[in-house]
Amino acid sequence: MMTTSDFLLTDLAQLPDLQPPDWGDLAPRFRYFVESPHCTPLKISEDNQIVAIGTTMRHSDSVWLACVIVHPDHRNKGLGKLITQTLIASVDPKRYTTIYLDATDYGYPVYTKLGFTLETCYGHFVREDNLPIEDISLNIIPFNTGLSQQLFHLDREVSKEDRSGIISDFLHTAMVYVEAGRVLGYYIPGWGDSPIIALDDQAGVELMKLRFQTEEKAVLPQDNLLAISTLEQHHYRQRRFSRRMYLGEKREWRADKIFNRISGQLG
Repeated sequence: MMTTSDFLLTDLAQLPDLQPPDWGDLAPRFRYFVESPHCTPLKISEDNQIVAIGTTMRHSDSVWLACVIVHPDHRNKGLGKLITQTLIASVDPKRYTTIYLDATDYGYPVYTKLGFTLETCYGHFVREDNLPIEDISLNIIPFNTGLSQQLFHLDREVSKEDRSGIISDFLHTAMVYVEAGRVLGYYIPGWGDSPIIALDDQAGVELMKLRFQTEEKAVLPQDNLLAISTLEQHHYRQRRFSRRMYLGEKREWRADKIFNRISGQLG
C-alpha cells in the first residue's frame, strides 16, 4: 500500500536510490527543504521504501515545485503525476496565484496533462575551452546588508515574484554591481546554478565575466540573446534545454534580464 507523508531528515539515507545521474547531490537540497519554513517536501512510500519525492518552495504569492523524482524501479506507474498532483493540492490557490516548475523531457508530458503551460525554455551551456583571466569591473563589490532592499527590489522587478525570504538565506556569498549608489545586478556564487540577475545589460555582462572564472556551466532563458551571445564568445556551447512552465496566473517577468538562473527549483 502506498502512503503520502512529509519527507523527514531520517529519509535522507534513501536519496541515493532516487538520485538522477546528472542532477547533483540531492541530500543538501532536501536537508534545506526540510529545515526551511518556506518549503514542504513530500514523499510517497511503499513498504517503507520511498518511491517518489518532491517539494513546494513558497514565495509571498507564488510557488515553485522542485525535485519531483520517481524511483527508477517504479516509473511508468503514474507516480510522477501523483506526486505532482499532491504538491499542487497542498498549495492554497487564493494566496499563491502562480505555480512554476522546470520540466525535463521525462516530466514535460505529465505536466502538460495537469494543465501547466509552456512559458519559455532554458538553454543549458557548457564551456568547451579554457577561459583567459579577464579584468573584473570595479563596480562589482561584495554584498552588505545595507543593500538588501535594493537587491530585493531588483529581483522583484525581474522575476515578478517576491523571493526575498529564500534569497535571504544565501546572500552571504553575493556580489553586486553598483553604480552611483544603485544596485543594478547581483550574482550569488555557490547557490544553485549561481544566479545572475541584472536590470542593466552591462551589469549583467560584467557579472557574467566574473562568473566565468569559476563556473564551466551556465543555464539561462533562451530569451536573453545578449547573454547567449556573451556565452558563445567565451566558448560556451548549448548541450540541452529544459522547459519553464506555469499553472495559474501568468506573470510578465523579465526573462531577458536573467543572465543565469537560480536553479530548476526557483527559475
